[in-house]
Amino acid sequence: MIKVIISSLMLACVTAVFGQTPALPPLPADLKISYPKSNPLKDALKPVPASAIFKIEGYYLWDPSVIKVGNTYHLFSSRWPASAGMAGWQKSEIIRSTSASLFGPYQFKEVVLSPTNHPWAKVGTHNPKVMKVGNKYLLYYLGIPQWKTGFALAHSIEGPWTPLPKPVISINNPALLIRPDGSAYAVGKFKPTVQGEVKYYMRALEAANYLGPYQVVKDDLNRLPHGFELEDPTIWWANHQYNVICTDMKARVTGVQKSVIYYTSKNGVDYELYSQIPVWSQNDPVPLAGGGEFKIKGVERPQVYVNEQGAVTALLASVYPSENIPTYIVIRPVADFMPEN
Repeated sequence: MIKVIISSLMLACVTAVFGQTPALPPLPADLKISYPKSNPLKDALKPVPASAIFKIEGYYLWDPSVIKVGNTYHLFSSRWPASAGMAGWQKSEIIRSTSASLFGPYQFKEVVLSPTNHPWAKVGTHNPKVMKVGNKYLLYYLGIPQWKTGFALAHSIEGPWTPLPKPVISINNPALLIRPDGSAYAVGKFKPTVQGEVKYYMRALEAANYLGPYQVVKDDLNRLPHGFELEDPTIWWANHQYNVICTDMKARVTGVQKSVIYYTSKNGVDYELYSQIPVWSQNDPVPLAGGGEFKIKGVERPQVYVNEQGAVTALLASVYPSENIPTYIVIRPVADFMPEN
């Protein structure tokens, strides 16, 4: 597998044929590119069991993140009433659902965080990600209207969850990684105005421990230069490198709007595009494990479930259905993907 190689301090993107050939965006002249002919992570995706499609009647579901505790899988996500339409996401709450299997079926258990009783995110709690840090569980999320990242802690995955009294990370929708020495590394979106246009850029941050304070890694430069607009990252460490998947919001990477793309980095500063071919997009009908397939209008908020060996065994995402019904969550099996180095 050939990676797209990018010069020092640069993340960059290329376009791919995906389904029918899209109108491809122009590439910066300074990129040095080798074109891979496949995407091994995409190739590792497997058909979806019916049980791995998670819906709740009367709600939009978004932002899946799953953790296994004992023999139970706990799926955290955000939700809001279907009556509010897609625009209701800014007033979402965070919920927990459980299953005996990674691939469901999941049953709703409780509301974990809500703006009605949150100390500072009084409008919405959104985009949760869950992890274990030491002997505690950490839930981090976007707090609205501050548009910053808050932390909530619990001694049990079942709570109670205690939100910290103020935001911890200044950027929103980050992905957090705890290193073996206890230090923290994060990548996340910030929105500068560049030549009159608001951009979606990625910054890298780090801290001596997960509670911060967080400092920008190396410099204030966008880790994804040339105006490419990416967000919704998730991160994991495998095969001696940082691995990040995120969303190509405006099709400036792949030519396919809001497709899932994948990068790697040895040092957390210089990244490479793993493949020009999207991992997953609305151009892909989703095969079902029992036969048949279904179509989607879009996919966002990608997350991965990684086993103890560092292999990806599931790709979770928020899905826009092809019908006029609320969004839902798909937990897509992956054939134990381990990235090349």
